Order: sequence, then C-alpha cells, then structure tokens
Amino acid sequence: MNTLPLSPLSALRRDRSPQAPAVPRLPLELGPPTIALAPGDVLSRAGAAGVLLRVQAGRVWLTEAGDAEDHFLDAGDCHRVRGTGQVVAEALGPEVAVLVWQVR
Repeated sequence: MNTLPLSPLSALRRDRSPQAPAVPRLPLELGPPTIALAPGDVLSRAGAAGVLLRVQAGRVWLTEAGDAEDHFLDAGDCHRVRGTGQVVAEALGPEVAVLVWQVR
C-alpha cells in the first residue's frame, strides 16, 4: 500500500504518470529587447514609435497603424516603427523568428 500523501492536483489526475515539464508558450521573452515567435505566432505592440525592429533569425510580416504597406523582413533586416507605434508582427516560414527591439 502506498502511504505517500497525494496533493489535491495529483489526486485528480487519472493516469498517475509523471507530468511532462511545461513548455514555454511563444512569443517568448528571451531578454529585455528580444522576442522569439514560433511559425504563425503573432505579436502586437503599442507605444513602439521610434523603435528599431531587427530580425535576428527567421522571416517576419510586419504591419503598423497608419501605414498601408505590409513589410516582409528576413534575418538581418531592420524596420524603424513610425506613426503611432502600434505594430503587429507574424512569424512566417518554418522556423522561429527572433526579433530584437532597439530603442533609439
């Protein structure tokens, strides 16, 4: 007979198998200015006017409020956020996109 006390959460689990470690959900903050996006993940930011967005890895689609153009950025490309600073970025392609936000 098992005499170890069960926690309330483990008592509710049916399979009693060891729980897999939690996998971080992307977008993932890699450090103060760096973010990783899995393919298809979307990031929305406000207040980014004047910030330089640099794509360190992967490919990104970027749009910003007040700008009718869509911007497609590859690794090594940069884009200065203008206007109100409201931007939306989506990781394109099969790999994780790594974005670095640089303040002037």
